[in-house]
Amino acid sequence: MTHHTNTDKTAVVSDTYYWQPMSTCPLAIRVLLLGQGGVATIGQWNGKEAFWLGWAPLPKVRKQTEENHGTR
Repeated sequence: MTHHTNTDKTAVVSDTYYWQPMSTCPLAIRVLLLGQGGVATIGQWNGKEAFWLGWAPLPKVRKQTEENHGTR
C-alpha cells in the first residue's frame, strides 16, 4: 500500500508521492496548489505568487468498465 492515514487521523497521505517545487509548475493550467497554510486547492499558477509552496498534477478519472461500474 502506498498511502495511509496520518498520525492525527485527519488525512490520507502517500508514502511515495510528494508535492513538486513551484519552479516546475506549468503556467496557466489547472493543477493542485499547496498554500502556505497547508490547504490544497485546484487552480492555475501565474508564475508570480509566492503564496504557493508546491503543486501536483490532478488525478485521472478511471474509465468505467463492467468490473468497476458503480464501485468506489
